[in-house]
Amino acid sequence: MTVRVLKYKPDYDVVPHAIFWRPLRYFTLIFRDGEDGLDMFKGASFTIGNDIRFDLRVYRGHLNPKFTVTLYLPLEVTDEKVIADIIERVMKEMVIPMTAAAWKRGQPFEFGRLERQKADRLVEEEARTIVLKIAASQSNRIASMKLLRDEVPKFVELSVSDLEPSPTRRHEQLWQQIVRNVAGSHPTIFKVGLARKVRRGIEITDEGIAYLSSIGFLEASASNLAEAK
Repeated sequence: MTVRVLKYKPDYDVVPHAIFWRPLRYFTLIFRDGEDGLDMFKGASFTIGNDIRFDLRVYRGHLNPKFTVTLYLPLEVTDEKVIADIIERVMKEMVIPMTAAAWKRGQPFEFGRLERQKADRLVEEEARTIVLKIAASQSNRIASMKLLRDEVPKFVELSVSDLEPSPTRRHEQLWQQIVRNVAGSHPTIFKVGLARKVRRGIEITDEGIAYLSSIGFLEASASNLAEAK
């Protein structure tokens, strides 16, 4: 099932139901500035099939607005099981790690306090998608190793575990080793045709662009970055 990101403002009121410990740029390049009468926000609207509509928003007053985003559902969605199913579906279709969920509807919530899951850290599976997103964000679709090292910390907040020294590579932290493995020697994204190795780094392919479109990072009809902006 494809996640479709919308360029226009939805015509429904929304209620918050989950918080993910990832920045808005992690989820999509198609977002807008908005205001709901209470505060300014940056956000994006999505659909999955014909029955699921949701927003991802970051308000200026949110806890850790640099690295968290809140999932909003239409006001009329009130059934707790339906809400839980939608959250699970969104996380599956957008390839959001389970550890990225800092809060879900039904869990205790203390106003002014939000804790990140201790197990939430960068792993190779997530790093593969982040590497593709960074390449797709470039006008030439190419990401050098230096660019990846500069940009990955903007897509996911590095945890204490991420910052630990690599046991096998001197002068590198664990997250840097993971990024190097994914972009340099890890075969997965190359074997399945999502990216190719080039002299300057890695280049995302048309297949990679289509994959990112299917999880809402780009427009579903995007065939290149220019069309996705």
